[in-house]
Formats: sequence, structure tokens, C-alpha cells
Amino acid sequence: MELSERLKELRLEQKYTQQEIADKLGIIVESYRKYELGKRQPGKKSLEKLASVFNVSVSYLLGETNIRDTYEIVEIMEQLNEPRQKETIDFAKNKLIEQNSENKIIQLRSSLVSYEVATEQALSAGLGEGYTDNIETNTVYWDKNIDYDIGIPIKGDSMEPDYQSGQIALIKYQSCPDYDGQVCAVDNVSIGNAFIKCVTCQGDGMLLESLNVELNQYGERKFPDKKISWEDNPRIIGKVVAAFTPIEFNNIF
Repeated sequence: MELSERLKELRLEQKYTQQEIADKLGIIVESYRKYELGKRQPGKKSLEKLASVFNVSVSYLLGETNIRDTYEIVEIMEQLNEPRQKETIDFAKNKLIEQNSENKIIQLRSSLVSYEVATEQALSAGLGEGYTDNIETNTVYWDKNIDYDIGIPIKGDSMEPDYQSGQIALIKYQSCPDYDGQVCAVDNVSIGNAFIKCVTCQGDGMLLESLNVELNQYGERKFPDKKISWEDNPRIIGKVVAAFTPIEFNNIF
């Protein structure tokens, strides 16, 4: 309920005239009338005086609560026997916990940013994953706002520790890296594979390096460097501007 409605309701309930309320506040009746019409808002001191006149809390006047006064709660509590007082307190504490949880969820909801992620263009941060030009997307959520063009799921562990399998790589379209070794999404058009790798363009082709330097059982790098000849028509999809684990939307709504 709006302040203007509360004021009129309380005044009529307690059988005051507008002039009488104005006199109690020390203002002219026209000023008070504007409060009830919603054309003017009382200041802090006037609000406190109004609350005192009507014997309610400022929060009640402002419509923030339907409990007129904290004394109402105290009065009820004093009439309860001790076991019921404890039950009431426990109930109120649980309700407060619920309320705080709901507020956190509302804050999280409002902070979430949606990202469109390609489903048919699954990058591989491992040894390769099928890649097509048909962009079908689904929506995932994160709590940061990043400028991007397309999101693609990462599969494999060749780019650990910086990029984890199951994360979403956010790609900003561009046809060449800004510097040697920049992390980019690359399409190996000739065999239909896509990679997220550290990219360096050289005279005879495109060098793709992994961040993961783990060795296999033979002491060799698990993810050796790759060189794709320009004759194979490799294409840089764009640079990776961020990677994140999506926030499960359904779990918080």
C-alpha cells in the first residue's frame, strides 16, 4: 500500500480531519492534503511525527510492512506461555533464514548474464572435435558481462590449467591473432576439426600449442605442438576472451 493510501486509511480509522493532522504536524492543511493525494512526500521529520500521531511505525506508513508497530509483536509474545514463546522465536528465525536466502537468490538472478553457446561447433581442447558451420545455440548463464560473439564448450584437458574441460570459451570473431601464442579458436577446415590453442602464424602454416605440458608414460608430451599447412586452409574463428563454468539456472529459480 502506498504512503498516501496509508495516511488516509489511518486518519479515517482514527476519526481525524485533515486539518487536525496538519495542526499536529505544524503545517498548513493544503500541504497535508497533498500527502494524501500522493502529490508530495513528507520529509523524515514529518514521517516520524505522522508515525507518532497514528501510533504506527514509519515502515508501516511507507508500506514496507503490514505490522503496525513492533509493540504489537511484543504484546503478543508477552501473552504466550514460555514454550510457545520459544516456538514462535524458532519459527521467526527460520522465516528470517528463508527470507535472506530468497533475497540472495533475487540478487543472483538480477546479476546473471545470458550467453549463447554453439551446440554444433564444439571446440576441442584435446585432440579434436567435429566442427560445422551450422550454428545452433543454447543459453547458459554467468555473473560477469563479457563482450563476445559466440560461446563454445571446451572438451579435453590440453589447455589446462587455464581452460578446463566443460567450461565455456567466449570467442570474439577475428581472422588472425593479435600476437604470437594468443589463445584462439581455430577451424581446421580440411578435416572438419576445431581446436582452442595458442596460435602462431608462420610462413609455412599455423602453429598450434597446448598449455598443458603433462608427459605420458613414455616421457613424451601428451599434447605435442601441431602445425597445420596453409594448404589445408586452417581458419581462425576468433580469440578466446574468457572461459567460465556456467551457473546452473534451474538450480536457483
